[in-house]
Amino acid sequence: MSTDEGLPWAQHLRSTLGALSIYDVPPADATAARMHANECAEPWPAEVMDALAEVVRSLELGRYPDTSGRALRTLLARRHGCDPERVVLGNGSDEVIALLLLALSSPGRPGVVVTPDPTFVMYGHTARVLGMEVREVMLTEELELDGPAMHQALVGATLCFLARPNNPTGSLWDAALIRELEREHPEVVFVIDEAYLGFAPPGSSLWDAAAPSNQVHMGTLSKVGLAALRVGYCIAHPALTRAMNKVRHPYNVSQTSLSLAQTVLERFGPVQEAMLARTRANREQLVEVLGRIPGARVLPSAGNMVLVRLPGEDDAPRLRERLAAAGVLVKDVSRLPRLERCLRVSVGTREEIERLAAALSTVVAGSR
Repeated sequence: MSTDEGLPWAQHLRSTLGALSIYDVPPADATAARMHANECAEPWPAEVMDALAEVVRSLELGRYPDTSGRALRTLLARRHGCDPERVVLGNGSDEVIALLLLALSSPGRPGVVVTPDPTFVMYGHTARVLGMEVREVMLTEELELDGPAMHQALVGATLCFLARPNNPTGSLWDAALIRELEREHPEVVFVIDEAYLGFAPPGSSLWDAAAPSNQVHMGTLSKVGLAALRVGYCIAHPALTRAMNKVRHPYNVSQTSLSLAQTVLERFGPVQEAMLARTRANREQLVEVLGRIPGARVLPSAGNMVLVRLPGEDDAPRLRERLAAAGVLVKDVSRLPRLERCLRVSVGTREEIERLAAALSTVVAGSR
């Protein structure tokens, strides 16, 4: 039953919201093996946490942060070899996505967004909130981009979001095809989301300071051990970043997040890279553990998540529930296109993967 029934003012609610659901995930039990949210599960060493605590103690909590995070933008720009004016920060990638869509849509001309399917849900969700048309292009059976279908969908489009590696599939889509799409559709803005790049093979990034003006590079610190800070960013042509900054709220990233992110990137980069290296190694262990499930097929991944396709039609939701009861959280994605019978399992710590292995051993033995 509608909660706005009988409320005279409810007529003013945005009409595009009616068919949308709320993205709200209950907090996970901290005692569980949390292998469902694509986080970097590796803990920061005590000495890093102590240094970050000192940073927090030095903050003037009664003062506003820099309106646009200039110091962090300068640091990111230096790492990417570009002008800081090309960098826009957001409260996670989610806000960056919203800023891009707001800057590139207008009343009466909402625009068209192209996304592969399946991919990160916030691309389409945010576009639909703004009343934009969303064209979803089904991935191939091999979970790759469908080149001809992408070309067709891009005709008359405004933006195209391409997550590489992709969530939830872990696919590292063909770089040559993406460059071809950018070249053949110069009127479309292509957002290359490299949130999971830290888990991909070396040399996988499509970032190029001299890339065509219709390419936007998007990244986040959420997947590299700093999810709690909610710091995302993009690098775009100055004409687009100026437009984004006009719709961006000032002080959109807290001083706590700005200062901690800058401290980690400046002082603890080697520690962070070691954490990512352990995660990449743990992915191999996770693949081996999931491969023990009778009749299962483990799909290749360049991200910090692994898809496993189970043999039975109802195996995915059933196994998710049994693992949750054993204190291991994974994500059931079996209702998504091309992912029938699949669970998505985030790469955890060694201890979490061992808990998963023990739980699977019990569950499989109990089902015989």
